[in-house]
Amino acid sequence: MNKNIPIIQNILKKENRYELALKLENSYYEVCTGWNDFSAINIFVNYQNYLYLNDLKDEEKQLLITLFNAFEYTDNFIRYIEFKIDNKISIPNINDTIYIFIDEAGDMDFSKKGSKYYMFNFLVKQRPFNLHEYISNYRYSLLERNLNPLNGKRLDIEAFHAHKDNKYIKNELFNIITTFDESSIKIYSYILEKQKVNPEKTDKKEEFYIKNLSYSIQRLLDKLNIEKNFIIITDRLPVNKYKSKQIRALKNGIKKYIQKNSPSIRYDIFHHCSASSVNLQIIDYISWAIFRKHERNDNFFYKKIEKYILDEENMTENRGRSYY
Repeated sequence: MNKNIPIIQNILKKENRYELALKLENSYYEVCTGWNDFSAINIFVNYQNYLYLNDLKDEEKQLLITLFNAFEYTDNFIRYIEFKIDNKISIPNINDTIYIFIDEAGDMDFSKKGSKYYMFNFLVKQRPFNLHEYISNYRYSLLERNLNPLNGKRLDIEAFHAHKDNKYIKNELFNIITTFDESSIKIYSYILEKQKVNPEKTDKKEEFYIKNLSYSIQRLLDKLNIEKNFIIITDRLPVNKYKSKQIRALKNGIKKYIQKNSPSIRYDIFHHCSASSVNLQIIDYISWAIFRKHERNDNFFYKKIEKYILDEENMTENRGRSYY
């Protein structure tokens, strides 16, 4: 009977109830036949998940009851559900390391020919990284459409990229992203309106870049009040030309924060190919939406991810002078 738990987990995931599905990991159940043709189910869970499950809303409990009643293992109708602790049940050992994914938007051309804004956008998450399988399956579904002779243009998608993907793919990806639990991810945006930046500070673009990236990571860590170990991951391709200065900028900002707050914190920085990282693809989409809001005054997609924003700081907002 307990082979039905993974089936129920998969159904819950398809209904975007990932948190509930994960809390049932490695659980098992017993059916207790009662009087008057009604039964109850005792679900045995890991102690770490007990309080969450025991406090489920009636709507979620009823959903579980409906799913259990769909299986043909008893003649009695299940009406009640209870959760109990089994200390022998193990769950995946997921530590509390914080992950920070970084994406940049805009260009370094400080003239009327360049973009209006330049920004660093950060995605903050902890494992488990929910929705990754769903996003991967959607990509494979797009590849499989090529096998349908009624379809038109062939889609060869190695990774999702907001600037390149068509509007139908964008809509679907943003719909997936908006199913994240609001407490599971945070977004921080560090924004510069380029015409308000003093040209003396942009003459040496490398120094300008290092200073602002360094300050932006420090601002983020301050806002998170981070006391845990963390890992920073950036896209490999954009940093090939200036990888060393990006690392130096990040380390400068991190060092200042750690010295001031918690010398015991450990961290690392990695540069990965975005095609290998769903999170880099997610921050690419989020960064695109934030940039489009400011650059083109188009907040259609921004409104989909606005609920996740920890802070959106326009560092030049109160500067009155424009230089071009």
